[in-house]
Amino acid sequence: MVNKELVFKKLKELEFYLPRLNKYKGITPSELENDLEKLWIIERGLQICIQIVLDVGNHVLAEKGISIEQYKDIFVELGKHNVLPKKFAEKIKGMAGLRNIIVHEYASINLDLLTGIVNNSLGDFKKFAEYIMISISSDE
Repeated sequence: MVNKELVFKKLKELEFYLPRLNKYKGITPSELENDLEKLWIIERGLQICIQIVLDVGNHVLAEKGISIEQYKDIFVELGKHNVLPKKFAEKIKGMAGLRNIIVHEYASINLDLLTGIVNNSLGDFKKFAEYIMISISSDE
């Protein structure tokens, strides 16, 4: 059974961090290029939010007896098991790759991608939380 207390705690953390990223809505790639502090804030904020989502997703799957090899598979499996709508899972599965790029510095960060996420996709984190809450509520 899903440890709801753990999931609630993690989703509360997400609720805490998202407004801090929302403050940067409207930011442009050139602003990030010229302001290292803003770049670091956005990178770290996204890293934390993505990690929370991955941790929650992994926990939900583990409680279903599903073991995940790679972070990117978490979203696909959540879609397969109707925790997330498949279309939404497909849309957000790139989060895992972005997290890896930020954490491991595999490549330089695409500033258009970062600003696109901040300006257009932060709501996906909230949607994820809503789907998780629906899923764990229906497990009762």
